Amino acid sequence: MKRRKYSTKFQFFVYKSIAGVIKVLLKRIYKLEINGLENVPLEGPVIIAPNHRSSLDVLAIAVSLPRPIKALGKVERFKYPLLGRFAQYLGGIPVERGHADLSAVKGGIEVLKRGEILLIFPEGTRLRLEKKDIKPKRGIGYFAAKMRVPVVPTAIIGADCIWPPEKKLPALKGRIKVIFLQPVYYEGEPDRIKEEEFTNKIMSQIEEVLRRESLNHEAN
Repeated sequence: MKRRKYSTKFQFFVYKSIAGVIKVLLKRIYKLEINGLENVPLEGPVIIAPNHRSSLDVLAIAVSLPRPIKALGKVERFKYPLLGRFAQYLGGIPVERGHADLSAVKGGIEVLKRGEILLIFPEGTRLRLEKKDIKPKRGIGYFAAKMRVPVVPTAIIGADCIWPPEKKLPALKGRIKVIFLQPVYYEGEPDRIKEEEFTNKIMSQIEEVLRRESLNHEAN
């Protein structure tokens, strides 16, 4: 899929206008709660690494940050009538799954070189509730090792109950919570095994938060 190029000013306008409206809706309908925003650098390149179990995940992250994001996502997502066009306007990067997509890799590197935020899901795709033990992909470790930028592990809680992969439309009730953890940096020389270990470390931190939040939710 050929990526359309939009000016930075146009993308910022779209982000501020549309994302602002979506944020109001998410706060009103799903009581969106955002924690740990101080852990996200206000400028410079950074990778946001959240769990991915709902179609709402990208929107939840996009409206939680004061800066526009550029997201790596499966090429099929960019063909959706509304969300796909929104992703294109924001400079999203389509990924052809099943092989090494060099165009997507190049696009991600360009985003970080420009000092922007790159959104990458460690799991690589939305996971159904019964498939939470999928091995994380290597991508985050690769970009972190190559570009030496901070990676912010991020936990999204509740979105999977509202709009899981097996449902065509979201429920109109529920709560969403986004938690940004402290930045993590890749150390040492680039190495495939170390990059995989780094990505696993990121996912482990996210899973720990998800387990804790789940227990808190049950206690309440």
